[in-house]
Amino acid sequence: MPVNTEHQAYADMKKRWETIDDVCDGSAKVKKRGELYLPKPNVSSDLTQNDQYYLAYLTRAVFYEIAKDSLNKMVGVVFAEDPTFEPDGMDFLKYDADGTGKSIYQVAQSALQGQLKHARGGLFVDYPTTNGNVSLQQAETLGIRPTIVFYESLSIINWSLKRVGSVYKPELIVLHEKTTEKDPEDEFSKKEINTYRVLRLDENNEYNVQVYTDKSGELQGGDIFYPTNSLGQRWNEIPFIPLGSLANDWNIDPIPLEPIVTMNLAHYQNSASYEEMVFICGQAQPVINELDEGWRDWLQKNGVRLGSKNPLMLPKGSSFDYKQVTESTLAKQAMEAKEKYMQAMGAKILETEQVNKTATQSNNEKLAQYSVLSLCVANTNEAMEYALKWSAAYYGSGYKAKLTIKQDFAKGKIDLDTLKFYWEMVLANRMSMETFHELLTTGKVPEISYEDEQARIESESVNRPMVV
Repeated sequence: MPVNTEHQAYADMKKRWETIDDVCDGSAKVKKRGELYLPKPNVSSDLTQNDQYYLAYLTRAVFYEIAKDSLNKMVGVVFAEDPTFEPDGMDFLKYDADGTGKSIYQVAQSALQGQLKHARGGLFVDYPTTNGNVSLQQAETLGIRPTIVFYESLSIINWSLKRVGSVYKPELIVLHEKTTEKDPEDEFSKKEINTYRVLRLDENNEYNVQVYTDKSGELQGGDIFYPTNSLGQRWNEIPFIPLGSLANDWNIDPIPLEPIVTMNLAHYQNSASYEEMVFICGQAQPVINELDEGWRDWLQKNGVRLGSKNPLMLPKGSSFDYKQVTESTLAKQAMEAKEKYMQAMGAKILETEQVNKTATQSNNEKLAQYSVLSLCVANTNEAMEYALKWSAAYYGSGYKAKLTIKQDFAKGKIDLDTLKFYWEMVLANRMSMETFHELLTTGKVPEISYEDEQARIESESVNRPMVV
């Protein structure tokens, strides 16, 4: 099979991932896809008329960027405070972690977005090819350093695992990349090149890399090379870790944002029908009742003028009125129902629920309360821990480097009445100021025993200054 062969799980998910990407890119991308997301409402024999009608139908449709906004808000909530990064000598990661100018914080943001959009992604630690051992001083002088690169799900096209001892390790990972190079015949244009980076464990469980490109017009593989760590030793694992919404393994997890995306598209289709109805029926329609044929013919011949300066003469028993479509229509009701659903699904991603924190199969694994978003953050932290460990092994320093994205972003909110209730308890010496302060800062009543709380109250009573 060729190097661009796709894993069956990848092939099954590819269309869904592309749909989510289109929706999260926004209105312009969705409308550009035309009938893929907004089918033609009718098909007539006159193709020109049909196309013109559909173009107007598509133009009037309004795509609300709810999924895109939800994604941005979730990432914004998580990164409202900068993650804590302890470089331990690998300070270059703070400013350029992937070799393209992205800081380690931005790489972490991309990883979180990938989990929310696709429940998939991966971090790959790469290092320039060197001859023999390279000291830390030489590496700094030559600008040789490791990079941490995030690969989105659509770039991880194939993989396979094998058992090594008591654990399963990836023995093959194929990463699809697109690069450009200057056209030799035209300095102002560039040619796109497909690249497939093949990461393998050979029969001796040693890691090697081979790169295929279609630069010559057909896919051809380059030389196989074996990366080494700072001691000149070959690797016994591939420095790549997959990311998931539930666990960092090779199974593809449920996609957190997919329910919102699906409903966003359905809302868009309802919007097209609603906007068409508003265009056709939005203006008030004059109506004259109880006209005989004579009056009807006379009005059709002479016309009807409307306005305060044009009195309208009608026969006895006749009436004039304006008719207009009411706001409460089926299409609008359907849109409103979907808006409520999307709002609920967005909140659900932030809700806490009982799930396994990681994929370790240990019997003593404990259940913890994590929202879907918090779980994605935990998985990002875990993946970064591996990436930093591999970076340190390449670099020969920085083994204590650590990146921590805070997970206390889902603080509870206290309404004013509840706040007053707790403050009255403080005034009545039934709650300590220390406990009240913890409640204000965390949004939750702290877990403290009755005895400890009484001790806090008594201590504050003794140490409280006297008011004269």
